[in-house]
Amino acid sequence: MKRKMKYSIIWAFSLLMLSFFVLLIWGQALAQPTNLLESIPQVVVRPPAEPPKWLVDFSPYEDPMNPARKIRVITVVDPESKRIVVYHEDLATGQVKLLSCRNIQNDLLLDQFNAVSPTPSEIETDLRRFKNQN
Repeated sequence: MKRKMKYSIIWAFSLLMLSFFVLLIWGQALAQPTNLLESIPQVVVRPPAEPPKWLVDFSPYEDPMNPARKIRVITVVDPESKRIVVYHEDLATGQVKLLSCRNIQNDLLLDQFNAVSPTPSEIETDLRRFKNQN
């Protein structure tokens, strides 16, 4: 008999707690806005992200000494600091090797270097002659 009474108390307590939680949840549901426009999540429009500051190029390359070895050339250019960096990535092993890096700021000041004929200065001279003739 004591056992039945013990279970009755537990069931009564459980039923009381269940009804409490149902009323609690029901009360929160009634407190929510009934206007559908207020319940729709707001869309946040963000300005476009900044364009990347670095330029990166991935080019496949075959090693002339070993055509079976596949290499990718990774070139990174930073326009702000005027630097260029070149890496070789071995596609079989994933190993990346720094091949070259340099500041190209002064390179960009050159009009011509290692140019073949017609060089930019020869073309400019020819254009001036052509304009003077007409």
